[in-house]
Amino acid sequence: MTALHVSLGLNPPPLAAAWFSAPGLYASDTADGIARGPALIADFRRNRHALTTVAAGGIGAATADALGGMRIAAFADLFIFTRASAAEYLDASGTAQQAAVDTPRFDYRNGVRQLLLEGPATNLFLNAHAPATQTVTVSSGTQYTISCRGSGSLALSGAGSGTVTQATPVTLTASSTTLTLTVTGSLSRAQVETGSVASSFIQTSGAAASRSADSCRFSPSAEALLQRTAATVAVQGQGNQGTFGRFIGIGTGEELLRLNSGQTALLMGNTLAIASVSVPLPAFGLCAGWNGSGRAAAYNGGPAASDAVSAATAGQIFLGRNQTGAYAQGRFDAVQIWPFRAVNSSIQAKANAFS
Repeated sequence: MTALHVSLGLNPPPLAAAWFSAPGLYASDTADGIARGPALIADFRRNRHALTTVAAGGIGAATADALGGMRIAAFADLFIFTRASAAEYLDASGTAQQAAVDTPRFDYRNGVRQLLLEGPATNLFLNAHAPATQTVTVSSGTQYTISCRGSGSLALSGAGSGTVTQATPVTLTASSTTLTLTVTGSLSRAQVETGSVASSFIQTSGAAASRSADSCRFSPSAEALLQRTAATVAVQGQGNQGTFGRFIGIGTGEELLRLNSGQTALLMGNTLAIASVSVPLPAFGLCAGWNGSGRAAAYNGGPAASDAVSAATAGQIFLGRNQTGAYAQGRFDAVQIWPFRAVNSSIQAKANAFS
């Protein structure tokens, strides 16, 4: 007898693996050499996030395998974001927008979606979105950065000299208390702020105005992952800079990943030198891992530096700053956390710019 098989198309197709289970996300665990996936992924470029299904209170004692079970999450599941003022960013069309209080900025200045994190700033240039020639009061001996947008320029005189264009901000140390800025051509923005960094533009009218600092603290679950005795974290970004700037910062004891005072070196904690750099950083990847035997870290595909010092991760943990400031301001592409110390070759492989 010949059997007749009829397909009614009722069998569903096999389920595709979740994006956060891709083998390319795995790293090898120093404990046993087994490749395991992360327990947290914040992919700002693609606007997708994932987090372990283990509750925050159980993360410290959970196994790496248990923590590798993940779920789709939201930005707010991974970070507690605050900022006490509105702040400017560029949307996907290149149009300047104002993000409301306590709203993160996903900025397209570099043509891709990136999380913009900055410290506080005050714009001394009046009516900054309709620039006209003016003289502003500055403090002699203080460093200022002057920037603008548009096809015109600003000629500086008085407390400093130089010509500012959209492509070339000018940083100077004021030699007197008055700085004259002469507008030539068409400008849509102008800014005079303290420090060595040209930050996002701040709207002003007849008086100077300020932008509050961004605060992107890791959520309780994310902090618990970083507070484990063994963990690995990777950070990717672009254009970051800041004296003592913290990429992953705490505020007490040894910081996880930071710049030195001269912004010429990347460090893990206070003593582990990762790489020599110049700022603003190019598109970059930083990765660090630790356990009770010590720590290791790498930058932009370079070999991992290591020592026998245990990482200090107690307390509040932040992205792009520490608890008291020390901003590594710039744009961030992604953050990943593995709930174990990865082998040095995996740390080196994960320390690459976003792709």
